[in-house]
Amino acid sequence: MIEFLIASFAIGFLGSLHCVGMCGGLVTAMSITRPQTWWPGVIAYQIGRVTTYTTLGFIIGLIGSLLNNSSLLGEIQNIISITAGIIIILLALHIGGWLPDPFSRFSRHITAITGFSRFINAAAKTDNTAPWYSAGLINGLLPCGLVYAAISLSLTATTVGQGVAGMLFFGLGTAPAMLAVPALMRAVTPVRRGRILKIGAVLLIIVGVITLVRGTALEQHKHEHHSSAPLQELEADSYCVIPAEQAMGSTEKQQPEAGVNPTVE
Repeated sequence: MIEFLIASFAIGFLGSLHCVGMCGGLVTAMSITRPQTWWPGVIAYQIGRVTTYTTLGFIIGLIGSLLNNSSLLGEIQNIISITAGIIIILLALHIGGWLPDPFSRFSRHITAITGFSRFINAAAKTDNTAPWYSAGLINGLLPCGLVYAAISLSLTATTVGQGVAGMLFFGLGTAPAMLAVPALMRAVTPVRRGRILKIGAVLLIIVGVITLVRGTALEQHKHEHHSSAPLQELEADSYCVIPAEQAMGSTEKQQPEAGVNPTVE
């Protein structure tokens, strides 16, 4: 459980600078309309994102628990864990600048055709946190490779609570960078940002490899357990358990009573 939560938080934290380009751009667009950053709105926006991720975690945890409790589909958990590791590694390669993001153009297209950008502009002009919170809720549903990596990892959850906690920790992991977006845009140069992204990408690759190996180790453990079960049954059947009274009776029959000599006819 702890390893699962650490991995979920690491995906969010190490990949959060990836969000600066898309989600952070939305926060910046909402903030630049004001002379200074309106922190109540920015915080409400982040809470909205984390709320969506937590809700997705409930659904994903429910699916994961059903797969784990099913005798027919239990093996899928291992496949999901391996797939999650591969997705995390591919995401890390994109964050490091070694692979293009297949979801960025699609996400911008969805934002344009749904009118989400116009809603953000309208919300930014209000002093009410409700529109900012609503924008965060919607933003959590936008196509994003980082979210898909967290979802694939949460599918390995064995309980609903674990799925909720995993996506919650993922959302909390993205919060520091997202809250610091206005300052990051001014302080971090493109060269420095590229170096930070590459360091985060390497660390995220390590998380992906661990997740992938975890799925392989689970599969190997189950295989060893099933293969050793018939041997254990055979060993158990090879032992004959004799009640104590019967064993003592047979011993008394074999030993003659004291003082009695056998007669020879």
